[in-house]
Formats: sequence, C-alpha cells, structure tokens
Amino acid sequence: MHIFFTIELHLQKISFSMKDIKKIIFVVFLIILFIPILVKSLNLIKEKPLNGAFIPAEKPYLSDSTWFNGYFQEQQEKYLNENTGLHNTMVRINNQIDFSLFNKSKTDKLVIGKENYLFEDNYIFATTGTDYIGEEKIKELTQKAKQTQEILESNGIKMLFVFAPGKASFFKEYIPDRYFVNGTSPVTNYKVFTEYCKKEDVNYIDFNSYFLKLKDKSEYPLYPKAGIHWSYYGMYLCADSIISKIEKDLNKDIPEIIIKNIELSKEQKNPEYDLGDLANLLFKIETYDLAYPVYSYNQEGKHRPKVLVVGDSYYWNMYYSGIPSNVFESLDFYYYNSKYYYNGNATPIEVSTLDYVQEILKYEYIILLETDGGLNNFGFGFFDKIIKEFGKLNLEPEVLKYINAIINDPAWMKHIEEKAKQRGISTDEMIEIDARYMYEQDIKNAK
Repeated sequence: MHIFFTIELHLQKISFSMKDIKKIIFVVFLIILFIPILVKSLNLIKEKPLNGAFIPAEKPYLSDSTWFNGYFQEQQEKYLNENTGLHNTMVRINNQIDFSLFNKSKTDKLVIGKENYLFEDNYIFATTGTDYIGEEKIKELTQKAKQTQEILESNGIKMLFVFAPGKASFFKEYIPDRYFVNGTSPVTNYKVFTEYCKKEDVNYIDFNSYFLKLKDKSEYPLYPKAGIHWSYYGMYLCADSIISKIEKDLNKDIPEIIIKNIELSKEQKNPEYDLGDLANLLFKIETYDLAYPVYSYNQEGKHRPKVLVVGDSYYWNMYYSGIPSNVFESLDFYYYNSKYYYNGNATPIEVSTLDYVQEILKYEYIILLETDGGLNNFGFGFFDKIIKEFGKLNLEPEVLKYINAIINDPAWMKHIEEKAKQRGISTDEMIEIDARYMYEQDIKNAK
C-alpha cells in the first residue's frame, strides 16, 4: 500500500507541474504577443529601415461604405502590419530564411544566382535573348540613331553610343540553370544592335565585349558580387576609354585621368552593394575585396568640352566620381532622357520642360550610355525627340550653326534677349531672326 501511495503522490506532483508549465507557456506567449506593441509604443528599439521603393499604407477612414465593401478591413490589416513593432526586423529574418535555406528572394526582379551572386532579371533576359525585339525593329532604331548622329554633326555636335557592360552576360556561369533553354546560344538585342551600328556607321564603343576580354586578365574585379553595376575600378577603365574617344572625335587635347594609387577594401561603396541592400537580409552577403582608384587630373592647357550624357543608372557612380566634373566643362545628365541632373544637384528638372533644341545646341559632345538590360528601349526616345524637334525648325544647316553660335555666346544671347523684349517676341524667335540674318549676310558677301 505504501508503494502505491508514493506513486500516487508523485503523479499528483507531476500533474501539478504540467499545469504550471502550461501557465508559464501561456504567459510567455502573451509577452511575445505584446513585445511588438511595447516596442512600438515606447519606441524602445530604433529599427533599420527597409531598402527599396515602398508606398506606406495609410490609416483607413472608417465609414459605412468602407466597412461594408471591405476596404477598411483590408487597409487596416496592411496599416497594422507595417506599423507593428519589430516589423522590419521580422521581414529581414523571413527574407534571411528564404535566402539561406531555399535560395529565394521576395524582392521584385532580384535573382539569386549560383554561389549567391545577385542579378536583376532584366539583365538575365537580355543575356538569354528573352527580351529580343526583332531584327526589323533594331534596324529601324539603328537607322534613327544614324539620322540623329547626322543632324547633330550638321550642328557641330558629335554623338557617341556607349554599350555599357551587363552583369549577367559577364557572369553568365552564375545565372540559375532555369533561365536557359537547351543550352542554346540565343540571339540578343545587344548582338544585333552592335551589328547594325557597325553597318549604319553609328559612332559607338562596346564595353560589353571589352569586359569579357578582360575577365580573366584584369588585376581587380570589374563587377561586384552583390551589386548590379560595374565596380568603381571597371567604371574607371571605361571612363578612361571614353575620354580617349572624345579626344579623338573632337581632335582636341582634353584633360586626362592620372591614377595616384589603388586602394583595396572589403567595405564597398554605393552602389556596389545595391542588390544586397534591396534583398533586406539580416546578415550581409559574403563578398570579395574591390579596388578604388585615387585620381588626379592633368588639366593645364587642356580643352574641357561641354558634354551631355543621356543614360541609365550605370552612369551614376561615374557622375559622382569627380571624373566628369574635372574633365568636362559640364556635369549634365539626362537620366533615361526624363530627369535632368546638373552640377551634382540632387533635385532634377523634368527634361520635358526644357527647350530641347536650344539645350542640345549648347553641347559639343553627346553620349548615350546604355547597358544591355535596357536595349529593348534603345536610346530612351532620344533619337525620335531629336528628329522631331529639329525637323520642326526646317532650317538650313548654316542657319542652325548660327543658332548654335548665338546660344553658346553669353554676350550675344544677352543682346538677343534685349532685342526680343523691345520687339515683343520670344527669345527663340529672335535667335532665329538673327541667325538667318547672319546666314543671308554670308551669302551676300560671297557674291
């Protein structure tokens, strides 16, 4: 009997212990539920913001209509989800689990390649030919590029198309196998555009093939592992080649870049880790050291040309590197031919608000810089714009040359503005009148 009594007492103790454990679990669960609320309401932890473009959910307004159509409930759920304490940290933890365990990313367009090399899908589509627009369309666009080049040259402006390198074509071996079909070598926009640019005699430089030739020879990395754009060292090599090309095309001695030394660093500069940032992970991706050239410039007695760059995001690290501002007279950038950035200002002007012809005629040299991931939008509409706007003028090339001379002469422009004000006409009309008068005087003097 004593034995059974002892066993019964032990069972009662165990039963009591299980009840306590359940209570403890319940209390812990409640604490966990309330931690985000406490963190948010008391501002206990300052979370690192998520990277990328987000439109914050607005707190919904409760009314009969928003309640019964379900809008209030749906929007309130979004709002509470985004404004819960530790929201960003939980997103990063979730992203890290997907990345580390399943090799997946929830970030739009981000592709995790082999050995954790990061890509954007449009560059992969360019490499595999998925975005191919067809030979006829490429032929048409290339002929427009040639026509634009001729229009600009008739006004004393040189044009250069720059095929910037693409990361997916450079690191093709790290693209996931699912993007390839039967291991074939596809026809790509890049391949056909370069062929037609050569046929049409469009002035161009091809850094895509240049990078591939340097791939196994370059002393320093040309591309970062977790970024989509060229490394600062790769950008420097291209900038140096562009400067040499401009010098040759203009037949003028322009400033040169002088490398003082090259610094290696594990800490990568913006935008060399841009895709890693967009992944919003809890831990940084392991990468390799990158090289950062330290520059000086040979400017004495050199001509600094007035240059416009029309391009995509590949130009940003060149724009802010100090190279254009020390080599060119202007620091002007038409981002996707849409936003006009100038003199390093962070706030752009809409290109659509500019007097396009008058602005273009200010430059000696125009560069169109585009990577293969965007060649399905070849030229960003620049060629159509030039053909259309200059076609409206319907002026003789000689008159356009005088318009160009007037616009680039501050004293002459001031005189034009005064005359326009006196006559009650626009400055543009007065420029054309004076330019035509000068052209007619040349004809008279020639007789």
